[in-house]
Amino acid sequence: MQRRHSVLTYPLFYCITILLTIFCQVAPAAPFYYQGKTLTVVQGWTPGGSADVRTRVVIRYLQKHIPGSPTIVSRYMPGGGGTVATNYIAVGAKHDGLTIGTVSTSLYSKAFLNERGIRYKLEDFAFLGSPAPGNPQALVIRPALKISSVEKLKTYKGLRFAQRSVGHSLYIYDRLIAYVLELKDPKWVVGYSSTEIPIAVQKGEADARITSLVAFMRNTPHWLEEGFTIPITIKNARGQGSESLPEFPQGIPTLDRYADTDLKKSVLEMHKAMRPSGSPFIVARTIPPVAMSTLKEAFNKIWNDPEFRVDFEKATAGERADPMSGEEIESLIFRKQTNKEIKNIYKQIISAGPLPRAR
Repeated sequence: MQRRHSVLTYPLFYCITILLTIFCQVAPAAPFYYQGKTLTVVQGWTPGGSADVRTRVVIRYLQKHIPGSPTIVSRYMPGGGGTVATNYIAVGAKHDGLTIGTVSTSLYSKAFLNERGIRYKLEDFAFLGSPAPGNPQALVIRPALKISSVEKLKTYKGLRFAQRSVGHSLYIYDRLIAYVLELKDPKWVVGYSSTEIPIAVQKGEADARITSLVAFMRNTPHWLEEGFTIPITIKNARGQGSESLPEFPQGIPTLDRYADTDLKKSVLEMHKAMRPSGSPFIVARTIPPVAMSTLKEAFNKIWNDPEFRVDFEKATAGERADPMSGEEIESLIFRKQTNKEIKNIYKQIISAGPLPRAR
């Protein structure tokens, strides 16, 4: 009986030993991949703007939810409407999971339309999510022009938009307004940083700027008393307009009301499809699997953390967090757009050339 007992015990002992060895070697590696390391968040804009504010809130909660408590730092990499930062994530940074990015929503359209200068495809990235589907936007015009309605806007010739660069997500909003309203001889003055744009409009270097409703109420609410006008707004991808921010002036018409041709309607639909979220967080798809699973789990915890939503709203002066997961974003952006005519029209809109025909 003693010998039989030994024969049965040894194999079981060996199996347990092997399993314990594997567990001790492999299991701790996954949750603590980032322990003792520095994680860099590349931001595709200059510091101090509304996008930077949003990112800082996310970083605080990433520190909370990512196992191993790595050091997390920001690196600002503006340029090309987000192209510089996005290219860096794709081909410049090491694909070790220690560099992630948050970039302009023009990332989507630039890749889809194969814009010059991009060195990435959307398939190069895993999307980690976004704190919101994007903000409603407002066109703000300096007081001297006295453009208080869409009708006056449509009759004005040579309106000068202040902008960062051709292809920037806000530049595209400018161009959509000019296209749908068929503005007369609109012009773009580019090369400003986010903090320089309102100064340029105040000084008369440009006539108009596009800004989110939240950013306007946070940074320049006094402009309303100083005579700046807001003739039109643009809804976000979920159809939210000024009603989402009660303190913003209500009753201002939205751009979709003036899409009076099939071409205009189709272009606005394509634009909506190409902007399924606000500024997304991305990482190279080829990082180590353990890093990928750790990041995805951490970001999903952020988006479902009720404290994050409260802090996000406080930091952004009332902007409501409405997170989209990476899976949600990917399910939308990898749907194929097949209408070549609309694609070509949209490509002309986001470029530096003349606006396409609207009729």
